[in-house]
Amino acid sequence: MPSPLPLVLWLSAATSAGRSEGPRNAISLSPIVNAPRFAVGMGYDRAVHRLLSVGARFEYAIPRLGYAHLQGISESLALTLWAPRTFRGFFAEASIGLAHTLLGVQPRFRRTTIIPGLSAGLRWRFGKTFFLGASIGMRWGRSLRGDRRICTDATACPATRTGPWARAALDVGVAF
Repeated sequence: MPSPLPLVLWLSAATSAGRSEGPRNAISLSPIVNAPRFAVGMGYDRAVHRLLSVGARFEYAIPRLGYAHLQGISESLALTLWAPRTFRGFFAEASIGLAHTLLGVQPRFRRTTIIPGLSAGLRWRFGKTFFLGASIGMRWGRSLRGDRRICTDATACPATRTGPWARAALDVGVAF
């Protein structure tokens, strides 16, 4: 007896061909203000539902003048709720991240913080792929571990700051 699998696959492909699901992935580049310092970031988002996406972000904190030997990076995971659809319209985002400040010449001297955050914003799509977006939010940093020999001046380490701060970002990217 022939297997019904080819028929099931053909029927599922035929019924889903008429529907436009929209993009499932997005890649973005962002200039960021972690008030009063600046950062640049890149991110990847994956739609897991019509209104929900998960994402991963990487940020590089631009060092304060005279402190280029202290390099700051941050990696975060985000869960984003969209209205009316993923990658288009209003969104609210919850994120959790780890930030690191390293002494450039001796990476064993570092400081690490955990950074939960909340953001809200709006994203405009132009055509099927290109988008622009803006968001504002709050972040709360809490130190996990650190070497006392670096970041003696907290303002010199913008990636691993502790306490609350405001964050604003612009997004430019493609959805596919």
